[in-house]
Amino acid sequence: MMSVVVVSRGRRWWWGAVALAACASGLATHSHPARCRADAVETTRVVAARPEQRQQAQQHKAVWGAARHWLRASALAVLTMSASANAENELSALGERGFDASLIDTECVTGRCRQPAQACLDSTDCRKGMTCTAKCLGDNACITGCFAKYGNEEMISFLDCTVEKNGCVKIAILPPGPYTEAPPPPVTPIEAFDPASLQGTWYKVLGWNSRYDCFDCQMNAFAKTSKKDRMQVSVDLAMPRPGRRNQEATSYPLSLSEEMDFDFVFENGKLVRHASTRGHMFGLTFWENWSVLGQNRPGDPDEWKFVYYTGKTTQNTYEGAFVYSRSPELAETARKDVYALATRAGIDPNSFCLIRNDRATCDAAGPSGAPVLTKLQRGLFVGAATAAEGPDDFQPPAPRSPLDSILDDLSDYLEDPHRTATWLFNQQVKVPRNFFPPPDN
Repeated sequence: MMSVVVVSRGRRWWWGAVALAACASGLATHSHPARCRADAVETTRVVAARPEQRQQAQQHKAVWGAARHWLRASALAVLTMSASANAENELSALGERGFDASLIDTECVTGRCRQPAQACLDSTDCRKGMTCTAKCLGDNACITGCFAKYGNEEMISFLDCTVEKNGCVKIAILPPGPYTEAPPPPVTPIEAFDPASLQGTWYKVLGWNSRYDCFDCQMNAFAKTSKKDRMQVSVDLAMPRPGRRNQEATSYPLSLSEEMDFDFVFENGKLVRHASTRGHMFGLTFWENWSVLGQNRPGDPDEWKFVYYTGKTTQNTYEGAFVYSRSPELAETARKDVYALATRAGIDPNSFCLIRNDRATCDAAGPSGAPVLTKLQRGLFVGAATAAEGPDDFQPPAPRSPLDSILDDLSDYLEDPHRTATWLFNQQVKVPRNFFPPPDN
């Protein structure tokens, strides 16, 4: 019997909880409910029979109780993971009322999504991540914190399969497709904009929307495609990842690809956007409208572009703005023009975040303990001119003891996810007071 074997070996006793979760989901080999209950009873008997493990048995009981509701928590997490500003109250209320089984097609989850569901169940971080998001009850910032701490391929695949590919979870608020009802940009975009000027590598150096624009180490590369007026956009960024119990913070590196069509849309004879783009992140497809509101003058040594965008998923709509630069920091010569343009667009320049593209941040460790960026990539960021040279002296972290692993798991499952979100957004850096030169009187 699965759970008895795990416990009798005396290693990682919490896998008994995983067995129960697998039984509850119909994914385990012994899927009959009575057999699952028998396994649980036998496991309890084996553990409790050992005097030195009686205290552990009480812990087992608590963890098993959590694991039996793992799928319930996962489904609730999916229900609340992408609440928009307009729908957040409704989805939060849904979470407070409890789990609504009518919104979940369990046959779809255990049928069409059986493989990613099993992979998520087998992944410690995926289980923790889904539990974390469920406890957020529709708080979008809180959910972002859960992704920063636990996000991995298994979690993304599970969400992708259950939400968009197969509709196992019925939470679509908006129809899929481009954001055609988006509000116009705050000022008229550049009419004589040349899309070819975007080719090559750019860094996001300033951001406006803290939930989308302000993560670290943001490098975007634009390349032509065989289709006229289309470019492929490669996006790299890193989310700060809070340290687990008694461990240092790391980073969660992310890469995605977007297709951008330069369609130059006009309304009532007025240009409202330069391009539309489509991409995929955290299991959801997004559609965005881009408008370049300003850029450097021809012949200026420091290139920059000021981009405003609106976006949409099947769950929400959003907007943001950022500044591109060819170098990892915005040149001082460009700051006066950026300040004036932001002010004209009704955006407080001092509300921008300063995106961290420095070597100390972008050389931080990733989830496996390895640096976020390769040596070659590190050579592209500030202060890393020699990062691509010489041997790699990275040493993986020392392995954790079984007791440390158990305590880590208990700490993670019992945590308040809002604290993680607060920590995440506190890592963002606002532009300092003296960043922009004084405006002309």
